[in-house]
Amino acid sequence: MIRRPRALELEKEKPWKGQKRMNKFILILAFLVVFSFQGIGLAIDVEMETGFQFDWWRDSESNSGGQSFIPLKISAQMKEFSMSVLTGYAYTFFAPHSGENDSISSALDTKLNFSYPILDKLPFQVLLGLDFNLPTGKGTTELTSQEINQALDPDLVSITRLGEGFNVNPTLSLAKEWGNWVAGLGIGYLWRGKYDYATDLRNYDPGDIFTATAEVRYEFSPVWSARLFGQYARFGEDKVEDHSSYKEGDTYLTGVGLRYSQKTWDAAFAFRYILRENSEFPTQAGDMVNPGHGIHGNESTGDLLVRYLVSDRTTLWTRLYGLLLEANDFPSDSSFYVGQRQKISLEIGGKRIFGKYWEASLFLRGFTMHDDARQYPDVRGGRTFNGLSIGANLMARF
Repeated sequence: MIRRPRALELEKEKPWKGQKRMNKFILILAFLVVFSFQGIGLAIDVEMETGFQFDWWRDSESNSGGQSFIPLKISAQMKEFSMSVLTGYAYTFFAPHSGENDSISSALDTKLNFSYPILDKLPFQVLLGLDFNLPTGKGTTELTSQEINQALDPDLVSITRLGEGFNVNPTLSLAKEWGNWVAGLGIGYLWRGKYDYATDLRNYDPGDIFTATAEVRYEFSPVWSARLFGQYARFGEDKVEDHSSYKEGDTYLTGVGLRYSQKTWDAAFAFRYILRENSEFPTQAGDMVNPGHGIHGNESTGDLLVRYLVSDRTTLWTRLYGLLLEANDFPSDSSFYVGQRQKISLEIGGKRIFGKYWEASLFLRGFTMHDDARQYPDVRGGRTFNGLSIGANLMARF
């Protein structure tokens, strides 16, 4: 499916009992693993985290939509070994200015993450990771591809993938420190399994993704530090019914960050630029060809975060974020043309620690976004979006 990479229920409610049982089983299994370790006297740190977030938006054509979701995460660490289980529930709605409203209600896929560091045994530090996506979510199988693009735009709502296939992602990271310098390298390979994406896109087999990352940090002084970082991603061919359907072009991310720290406040700025190569499409004969254009334009983002430490237990923050998604390089009269997108958002929030075991946070975010005219995935003129998000989070440590 041609969606912008990012580094996801029509209300015809059905029981989905099997998936609910699977979610319950996974959570029960996580509890059993965690507390069985405690029961035999092993030292283990456990965190449980949940919350609520509501996103809402409206455009200049009187279309509106939004999403509410409840995440649930359980993390545990025993000596060097760490694991986490992440799942949740999301409700998404889309209200066009004319026509019927759509809503999507779904349990989310379950993420299992494992990591193990190898420290002080080699000339550099090593982190081994293994992540799984378990297809416990209901997904978007009752929607068309166009309805999914309208309701689950990644710049309008937070959760854009409600259900995928069984995915496996092993990772390897290396890091080395020399005085004020720190350097790191990482690689990963994401095997992605088949699933039904939409009513008009069954037996969808997304291509695998290989990533390579690098980062260098330098501390100029006790209060100033900077970093340079980059990532390369190579995408495999997407297939539908075992026939090649699309291939995302390789992406190259580069970025720079700067941080300033004081005793009671700090500030961090990061700029990222993503260069995308051309996409590949199938011919009538089934061969993949590069037409010399890419579906997604190059992308620039800027992020400024300022935090104020009111006390040892209370932190306030504000975050300013900007996005520029360039128009793709198809001709403006092409059926694949997508115009430029600009977005800016402002967030304020706070966090409070209660006693030894509890932590709570709250945030409010607003944004404005403008899209130029486009021909893909649907034909529409330019429009402006405005929206807000509000969220709360609660974490307990054991």
